[in-house]
Amino acid sequence: MRQAVAMQLRAWMLRPTVVHRLPGRLRLRVPALQRLDRAQQDLALLWRDLLAGTPGFEAVEINLVTGSALIRYDTTVLREEEAVALLRSVNRFVLQHWERLAETPAEELPKVLQRLMSVAREAIRQKPTLDDAVEIPEDVWS
Repeated sequence: MRQAVAMQLRAWMLRPTVVHRLPGRLRLRVPALQRLDRAQQDLALLWRDLLAGTPGFEAVEINLVTGSALIRYDTTVLREEEAVALLRSVNRFVLQHWERLAETPAEELPKVLQRLMSVAREAIRQKPTLDDAVEIPEDVWS
């Protein structure tokens, strides 16, 4: 029961909420961004880099102070709904591996995060979303 509540809280804190929109531009509120420790900040920056390297995304800026993200995307490649769906799938992907990431020693976490994001980047190249079918090789964690 306690783990289920913790997972729901994490999901809520990671859920991006659109607070402003223009064609090709979204400002999102992500409450968790304001409550990150150093290792988690690395994860947020990798999240930014993963999205920025995805076809259709032009720029992703994260503000850890305000807990917001500004996303610029190419409207000829992505619709707003697709951009938000990809953001949510990336967050679900992180949540699926949250416990394993939490168990990773702090000194190893940056390398593990880089390997995990490489797997995610490759999965997004094949299909513009991340789902439960993305297999994480065991060597990502070591």
